[in-house]
Amino acid sequence: MSQSEPNDVKPGKKKVIILMALGLLIPIFLVSMAILAVNSDTKNQEKYAQQKADILKKIQAREAAEKLKAEQELQGAASEASDASAAKTDPAADSQ
Repeated sequence: MSQSEPNDVKPGKKKVIILMALGLLIPIFLVSMAILAVNSDTKNQEKYAQQKADILKKIQAREAAEKLKAEQELQGAASEASDASAAKTDPAADSQ
């Protein structure tokens, strides 16, 4: 006389319970991974925007420095040319 205890689960029911648990856990896992990916992507986009802004500032500073240097070279060349032409036309400059 063996009676099955109420806590004893049949093997067929055990498979069904496992499949139902997986059926619930897999979608929850996928949704949580999607949320994690979106959050990570947002952080990466912010870092990328900051890096882009830093690079743009560096480029603008370099271009400004190059422009200033070019202007100084032009002014230096113009002053040398005016000094040379003044020296050619001024006879007093030759005697000194």
